[in-house]
Amino acid sequence: MYMYMKKSEFWGAMIMFALHVLLFPTLLGILVAVRPGLLSESQINLVYYCTSAVLTFVLLGKFLRRNFDSLLDNLWGSLVAFVVGWGIYFVLALAFGLLIKALGIGEDNPNNSAIEEMLEQDRGIIIAMTVFLAPIVEECIFRGGLFCGLYRKNRYLAYVVSIVLFSVYHVWQYALAAQDISYLLYAVSYIPASVALCWAYERSGSIWTSIFFHMSFNAYALTVTM
Repeated sequence: MYMYMKKSEFWGAMIMFALHVLLFPTLLGILVAVRPGLLSESQINLVYYCTSAVLTFVLLGKFLRRNFDSLLDNLWGSLVAFVVGWGIYFVLALAFGLLIKALGIGEDNPNNSAIEEMLEQDRGIIIAMTVFLAPIVEECIFRGGLFCGLYRKNRYLAYVVSIVLFSVYHVWQYALAAQDISYLLYAVSYIPASVALCWAYERSGSIWTSIFFHMSFNAYALTVTM
């Protein structure tokens, strides 16, 4: 069924939202404070995403399996959605790039800077985490849970909530750590990709289209960074 998520799966996605976005980062922050130097930043992030990925397959394994069948049933449509999604991203990235300059937002995005530093320490770990683990976890939460869950009630609300929360998710911890709300402005740079991910999922009807798009986008971003 097109963009269908059972009620139990929706609540599974919301549990993952609470764990992955809120609880796990807090617990890892406490671990770092109590046992500094126990793990490198790259290793901490790997533990974070591996734990979330395992729980995602436990809670949403059937959802992922069902959506993979949907992908195969609409392979051509999913491919078109994937390609057009990239077109949407590049157009919006150009527009938002101009907006970011107009707003005077610096180019030193703290999330990008953190990833660049970790790449220098543990390139293999960061590539595995960013390209393979993060897209599965994040798409199940933000597109499978939030977007799909709200879509049947209000399409526009589904877009807004998914885009805003996904964009803020990438920078809120830096704003909190620095106690500087201006860091939230960097969320603007994630809007183009978030719109493209929602569109790819909506048009294909399979979460795997947005997962593969997310994987390719992260691989592209790492290539540009390296």
